[in-house]
Amino acid sequence: MKKEKVLKLAASAMAAALLVTGCGASGSEKSAGAPANVKQSEAAQAEAVTPAGEFPIVKEPITLKVATIDATYVGPLKDVDFCKWYEEKTGIKIEWTELPSDGYKEKLNLMLTTGNLPDVILGMSVSSGDVSSYGEDGTFLGLDDYIEKYGVETKKIMEEHDQLKDIITSPDGHIYALPYINEALHNQYRTRGWINQDWLKAVGMEMPKTTEEFEAVLQAFKDKDPNGNGIADEIPMLGNSSRKNGIVNYLMNAFIYMHDMDSNDPSSTSYLYLDDDKKVQFSPEKEEYKEGLLWIKSLIKKGLIDSTSFTQDETQFKQILMNEGSARVGVIRADLINTYLGEYNSTPDHRVAQYSVLEPLTGPEGFQYQPSNLYASILLGNFIITSSCQNPEAAFRWADGWFSEEASFMAWYGQEGKGWIQPPEGSVAMNGEKALYQRLPVEGADQTIRVTNKFGNNTAKMRESEVYLEGDPAQKFSTEPILYFATKNNLVPYAKPEHVVPPLMLTREESAEISNIRTMINDYVEENQAVFCLGTRDIDKEWDSYIKEFSTLGLNRMLEIYQTAYDRQYGSK
Repeated sequence: MKKEKVLKLAASAMAAALLVTGCGASGSEKSAGAPANVKQSEAAQAEAVTPAGEFPIVKEPITLKVATIDATYVGPLKDVDFCKWYEEKTGIKIEWTELPSDGYKEKLNLMLTTGNLPDVILGMSVSSGDVSSYGEDGTFLGLDDYIEKYGVETKKIMEEHDQLKDIITSPDGHIYALPYINEALHNQYRTRGWINQDWLKAVGMEMPKTTEEFEAVLQAFKDKDPNGNGIADEIPMLGNSSRKNGIVNYLMNAFIYMHDMDSNDPSSTSYLYLDDDKKVQFSPEKEEYKEGLLWIKSLIKKGLIDSTSFTQDETQFKQILMNEGSARVGVIRADLINTYLGEYNSTPDHRVAQYSVLEPLTGPEGFQYQPSNLYASILLGNFIITSSCQNPEAAFRWADGWFSEEASFMAWYGQEGKGWIQPPEGSVAMNGEKALYQRLPVEGADQTIRVTNKFGNNTAKMRESEVYLEGDPAQKFSTEPILYFATKNNLVPYAKPEHVVPPLMLTREESAEISNIRTMINDYVEENQAVFCLGTRDIDKEWDSYIKEFSTLGLNRMLEIYQTAYDRQYGSK
């Protein structure tokens, strides 16, 4: 696919003499731009760069030190095709520090506390509290001036996302980090359950719409041998212990708004919702939540939900779903079905093609809700320039360039002929428009052609312009088409985004105060979901003591802080 637009960016870098000097300012100065000693060289920086919109960015090559998470599936980033291409295009060589995915936060914190900083922190989703805190003390540079002067692509993104500037602005009014944009529709609606259509046909039932119909279907799955192997080995419904695949957080949406961001970050909006008066509410303390727990407990007691859904890990979960022979699970609680069932040809029975996503169930009081997070495409805290950077303008330009259509496409899909090819003439994309590309299978060592989930602007148009070959089962039931159509047709119509709490930027003091509160409350909710549903704690007899404990943990103060942050950021809009 030939790109029609030529990448144009503004350009700036430090003079060559600065390249051999030591680290930058002490980080004590609070600024919307560069540290004091770097600001003194602005004239030299302007002289060292090419005019805005031209490449390479710098007149003479420079090196930036960038710390990021080790993407082990692609190998060292210095060997990735995209990184080589972008280095040549920009004139900026990257000295990568790749932190292991397990424990990277601890290593990042050590860097921050010791002052042994890289020039740039990339793709680490630094929390809003830390962004604000380290921005205010000068450890992270303010990006406001750079956005205004050089943010060609950044400004375009802000125009496309009208709330983006509010979302990434810290309480002190400055921007210290840029987000990674990943506009996958399915990422905005991740609360999903998948039902085996072959089993529905076998038991002679339709897709359930209500909790009553759903329970009847599960009972039939248990009793009527829908997989036809003559063995009572069917599991009507199964999830696992991870929050993204939790049974309670899925089924509860037939009773009350139940959002779960799968995060203990202090600014996380897990279990929160906005009522009609724009007040922040907490679902697990409501009576409707109690009614949902009672219903789920009854399903477990009847053997319709497997009790291991609260204890088994991802590996055990996948082993059951990918068993040899016939499928054993009727309803799978999973956000990404292909993660566990693979692609169309991963099993002899093409198992992934047997499952379709369920529409949100309607509860006994007529409540029906699909959790949505329209802000999930905006992944915060993913590009930060530190006070150690001697070339902040060039560093910002490097990030701004990655937001371009050309660079983002190259990063995500690789080069033509290696990561994708031209689609057949007349091909239609998933979005119903002309297809722009057809992806090639990329596995093993070949994954070094690209680097995904780091940074850039992976737009909805880009993702949805992939060819859709409905007559090719292997492509039709691959990850992207399955999730796109399941979300668009079965989930989006039931979302109520006005009840979603948007991302909140907390002050340093707010973040410090509720950090432990948030973790303890999340742990308390998850623990009691299990013990209530499994019957080791009596819901009716112990509900009042359960609610009382929230006060001890600090729920009221947490909600007060969240309400203050919401009103500060969005109250007048």
